[in-house]
Amino acid sequence: MDHLLRELKARGNSLTQSKRKLLEYILAHEEESVFLRIAELAPRAEVSQATVSRLSQTLGFRGFPAFQKELQRLFRNRLTTTSRLQKVVKKVSTGNEVLVKVLQTDMENISQTLKQTSLAEFRKFVDCLATAERVVIVGLRSAYSLALFLGVALEFLQKNVWVLQPGIGDMWDRLLGLKKGDVVLGISFPRYTKQTIEVLRFAKDRGLKTLAITDTLISPLAQYADRVLTARYQMDSFIESFTAPLSLINALATALAVRDQKTTLVSLQELETIWRTQKIYYHSREKPEP
Repeated sequence: MDHLLRELKARGNSLTQSKRKLLEYILAHEEESVFLRIAELAPRAEVSQATVSRLSQTLGFRGFPAFQKELQRLFRNRLTTTSRLQKVVKKVSTGNEVLVKVLQTDMENISQTLKQTSLAEFRKFVDCLATAERVVIVGLRSAYSLALFLGVALEFLQKNVWVLQPGIGDMWDRLLGLKKGDVVLGISFPRYTKQTIEVLRFAKDRGLKTLAITDTLISPLAQYADRVLTARYQMDSFIESFTAPLSLINALATALAVRDQKTTLVSLQELETIWRTQKIYYHSREKPEP
């Protein structure tokens, strides 16, 4: 299984267009595709049967049966985790209501993210964040919202965090200060921002630990990341749906807090004292200033 994940990350970005199309179909429809025969899978992915065989060999397998067996091992434990949620979604009227459609899609994105997330990879991802001297986060354009949310959450846990904010031309100058023990985390979804990929490449070339939160294991970020977590983001709209990635980031922050409960409680208690002293939050008993 680890072999397959390594091959997907290493070779995914260099696949031919037809092989990439096939692999993207498999990753997006794992519930059904991992059990289909070549003659059934090829037309659904709109590729030739030869492409299915060639993809298997490219990824280091003797043929499609061996590749499929490894895929089944990878996805088997993820197929039954959200069946009840899917039943609820089907009962909701679809119609033309935007609210219903958007919320249904977000529910499905979270459902698929849960099924495709490896618990072992999640734990290793958390370990990397927990042991980092400093966490450098890069997420640009709309993904900056995710980077900022994660940065704030890690600061609550008293982590040394730097959320990249390019714009005045000094980002690469500051990146020269990266040191051993720092972890660089990139967040990007299609269309991937070039600078996010370049930051991960830069960190990887300097021997630093790199992490990525993206849409698939064949994302261009994945080839430069030691650890990858994927989240579904599809939305029939002019904007991406970041509900599932945000939920995944929330799980990361919570897992970090649980990992070191004593330190977390002390940090949060100190923060609460500061917030109360500085009157950060509104209290209903306070009289408004004239």
